[in-house]
Amino acid sequence: MVSVVIPVFNGAKFLEEAVQSVLKSTYRSFEILLIDDGSSDDSKKICRGLEAKHRGLIRFFPMPQNKGLGRVLNFALKKARGTYIARLNQDDIQLAYRLGTEVEYLNTHPNVVVVGSWNNLFDEEGNTQVLKFLATDEEIRNMWLLISPFSDPTTMYRKAAAIKAGGYIQSYWPADDTQLWYRIGMLGKLANIQKPLNLLVHRVG
Repeated sequence: MVSVVIPVFNGAKFLEEAVQSVLKSTYRSFEILLIDDGSSDDSKKICRGLEAKHRGLIRFFPMPQNKGLGRVLNFALKKARGTYIARLNQDDIQLAYRLGTEVEYLNTHPNVVVVGSWNNLFDEEGNTQVLKFLATDEEIRNMWLLISPFSDPTTMYRKAAAIKAGGYIQSYWPADDTQLWYRIGMLGKLANIQKPLNLLVHRVG
């Protein structure tokens, strides 16, 4: 049902912790796609080890050289087997009930093409803050020329809608995700769950 896409670039420090948080999910119908974008640290080694340990559940795709995030995510869209795509960054921790909560939301709101959530941010000193995002499609559309509708690594979206919208466009990086939300939003509604239930995000300064 869900393909959890984790792009990797020199992410060895937190990568295994991020993957383990997905493996602890209470929702079990998922796969994890690790796509390494030409890392020069130990990321590839970690990815290969995780794939070998969790064969069939984790799939690893190494890029020989850096392609850019938009191209990596489009590659993931082609390889994903899930109906839904869940985004996660290499330095994020996903809460155990994130996938189940978002799957339930999309299943019960067939007119919604993307759902996100608030973000609970923390740093290595233990400082935390909550980033809040607008709830309804109407609220989001009233503001989406001013602020991004979502925190990208909290999002789950319908793969078919993303492909129909044309996927990510690398030339818009680092706003390639925001630009996709505008286009995919023409195909359906957008929403944010009003809790920081999805992710704990490392902020490494």
